[in-house]
Amino acid sequence: MSFVAKVEIGMACVLFLVGVAMIVSGFFIIVAKEYQETLKVLSAQTPKLAGKALTDQTVVAAIDGTTRLLQTVTQLIQTAVGVGAFLCLLGVGVCGIAFWMAVTASHS
Repeated sequence: MSFVAKVEIGMACVLFLVGVAMIVSGFFIIVAKEYQETLKVLSAQTPKLAGKALTDQTVVAAIDGTTRLLQTVTQLIQTAVGVGAFLCLLGVGVCGIAFWMAVTASHS
């Protein structure tokens, strides 16, 4: 086996490990529940604020702010899941390229 083929196989191994790291980090981003706890707490507090709004007009601004915050946290969760899915797909692609590199290097 030539030196060039050994370098190509080494590069393929490193690229494969990078792809696996991308897949694992994508799964961790998708599975992370850090924003979902915030969304649950805000959702639980909103009806309490709505009940107070019937008796106090100054609470209306707080309800509006809470509603916007809920929408923002929901968008943040959707974005995080999208980034995680993209990382997983990109990792699979990188692993496929690494496999192709290893196969072509071993044949030459």
